[in-house]
Amino acid sequence: MNRRTGALRFVLLACLLGVARTAWAIWPFTAEEEAQAEKLVSLGNTQLQSADEFWRAGNTAKAAELYQGSAETYQQAEKLRPNLQNGLIRFRISYCANQVAQIQNAAREKAETEARVTVTHPPGLSRGAAAAPDDVTRGAKLTPEELQRELATAQKLVVGEHPEEALPALVRVLRAEPSNRRALLLMATLRVQQGRYDDAIVTIESLREADESEAVLLLASGAYCGAGRFFDALLALDKAIKKNPDSPQAHLNMAYLLLEMSPEKRADADAYYKRALKLGVPRDALLEKRLGR
Repeated sequence: MNRRTGALRFVLLACLLGVARTAWAIWPFTAEEEAQAEKLVSLGNTQLQSADEFWRAGNTAKAAELYQGSAETYQQAEKLRPNLQNGLIRFRISYCANQVAQIQNAAREKAETEARVTVTHPPGLSRGAAAAPDDVTRGAKLTPEELQRELATAQKLVVGEHPEEALPALVRVLRAEPSNRRALLLMATLRVQQGRYDDAIVTIESLREADESEAVLLLASGAYCGAGRFFDALLALDKAIKKNPDSPQAHLNMAYLLLEMSPEKRADADAYYKRALKLGVPRDALLEKRLGR
């Protein structure tokens, strides 16, 4: 399966079927160490969730403090139980470090900008604003009934045999309402289907600034995977599983992603696939073939 086909299957499963407890490996550690590690992970998760909330609210100083604290808590848990949660805690530590670095970089850039006499470029999108695709410009208003009709038409086409035919309806909606969340999600899905992963990512990341819903995270993971940004895809899926531990699609997508990242590590991918099956995902013949079943 080539990358484009894999990513397309990956993202369609995520977007069209909707949005599990992470498969835990068995390690030869004492029950006391395991219980303590689980408590630390729970504390780290709470800190990380609070950090994300402060970051979205614009309180970057408090967010950075909590991201750093969360990373340190996860590191303590890892010392007690290495390869915790099949290594996903390691990625959460990396995510916290990336967030702190991003906050620090933003602070430096702000200081440099304020030091200038004039600003020679327009300000970027404010948090919560969605980035409309390049081929969309503001147009005539649509009535609520017309808007819903266009969106229904677009969604039906996106899941059908000729998704590219959804573009005119989506353009009409986005010309009338450039920040329409449902239309932007459908447009990003269409771009992934067309192999325009970078275009899809621009739209998805602006959506994530306003609302990191499970559907957006799953769509993001598919776009990142198609663009070869496997680490970003893994972080998005990890957050999706944290939001909904019983998400069958997140676990199925994780199985696909792990095979893309490390084909030789079938065991981890198979564990996620087994969990997805228990949560109600239909059997996937193509995935089972790749898993050597």
